[in-house]
Amino acid sequence: MKGLGALESQVMAELWESADALSVHDLVDRLADGQRVPAYTTVLTVVSHLWEKGWVRREKIGRSYRYRPSRSRAEATTDLLREILDASPDAPAVLLHLVRTASEREVEALRRGLADDERGP
Repeated sequence: MKGLGALESQVMAELWESADALSVHDLVDRLADGQRVPAYTTVLTVVSHLWEKGWVRREKIGRSYRYRPSRSRAEATTDLLREILDASPDAPAVLLHLVRTASEREVEALRRGLADDERGP
């Protein structure tokens, strides 16, 4: 994800895949790949930075925090796409090119979404 370091991206992936809020201990366990186990303090620093950046919410349970994403993966990706479009001198051309490179499944999802918007609430 743009704007995130490698470990921050891995932490966010774990948080997005979890239905529950996760502690730093939970994240350390999930991030261990058999060969490397990230240090507790490293993961604590990463989630603290993610909290400061607004990527995660936290709630104190007992003496520790549990973390969950502040927005869905789709919402975060949309925000990044919006930044790219806003930075482009020709956003419509970028959108057209994106649609031309989309799979049939993606195009159909776009059609359904636009049709739903036209129908209203």
